[in-house]
Amino acid sequence: MASLIQLKTEVEEQTGHAIRMTFSGASEAHLLAKEIGAAGVGVIVAPTRPFPSFWEMRRILPGPPLTQQSAISTLSNHNVTIGIGVESDGGWASRHTRFNLHWAALEAGITKAEAITLASSNLEKLLGLTSGTASLNLVATTDGTILDFESKAVAVASSKRGVVDLF
Repeated sequence: MASLIQLKTEVEEQTGHAIRMTFSGASEAHLLAKEIGAAGVGVIVAPTRPFPSFWEMRRILPGPPLTQQSAISTLSNHNVTIGIGVESDGGWASRHTRFNLHWAALEAGITKAEAITLASSNLEKLLGLTSGTASLNLVATTDGTILDFESKAVAVASSKRGVVDLF
């Protein structure tokens, strides 16, 4: 990561053109949070609650209760644009994104609105996607907000498809 940040800086200085760069996974991004923030590089954190299952992941920042800060809070403190991703080894992880967002909000001390931003507009920005208001979806829940563990999605209104799905 450090080498890529240096390369990005050198190329930008020589060409005068900005380069958009995003690190995905980046379990050690918290170690270079200051440099990542200064370089304007974004980070897609995946998984949100890391576990050192491989030797290469030994320098993770596990977050509470083992450490006071989480990777998301550390990166956020250094003005890094953060997105929430899912691990690529299974489709099951995407179903738990809303729960991971809630955990991220609790561990990083951010609001639920900021947590939702991590998986929506921040992720679109980091991936270079543009979505106008014509492709927005509205999710209606019962028994709490979309991030609450006891809540349930009861409807999705899709402006792109022009339909409302009820569950």
